[in-house]
Amino acid sequence: MNSQKLHDWLQIVGIAAVVGSLIFVGMQLKQSDDIALAEVFESTAARGIEQRALVAQHAHIWQKACLGEELDAWEKVIAGNIFFAYLQGNFNTWMRYRETGFGGVDPRFLIDAYAANIHRYPGFRHMTLSWNEWAELGARFGDNIAKEYGAAVR
Repeated sequence: MNSQKLHDWLQIVGIAAVVGSLIFVGMQLKQSDDIALAEVFESTAARGIEQRALVAQHAHIWQKACLGEELDAWEKVIAGNIFFAYLQGNFNTWMRYRETGFGGVDPRFLIDAYAANIHRYPGFRHMTLSWNEWAELGARFGDNIAKEYGAAVR
């Protein structure tokens, strides 16, 4: 075998190695994406379970808060924490759906559910208005995505 044929064969083997490497890297990226998506599903489920457990543990307080009934100081703290867990979970899930199409769910579903609670429960409406006032005056959120979320709910 002359040196030109050897050179040609080595180039073919090199090209095949590069193609094989690219295929392997692509498979690794796909696997990493699948793992990340599974972790998102798991963390979303875990957060939902924690939120529901918090509500179940303090169902009587949450019911009173949503209906707008008078709360003791310690009940206000618990209701505020439940409300914030709901708000944060709803916002994060909405943002994930909006940005990634996660779960194939229309992000407006979360907005509609939140807005329905505002109209359905006077206490929930009061907690939302109180949070909005704090967010606009106290925290001065400059995040456009948070403003978009709030505008969608309104």
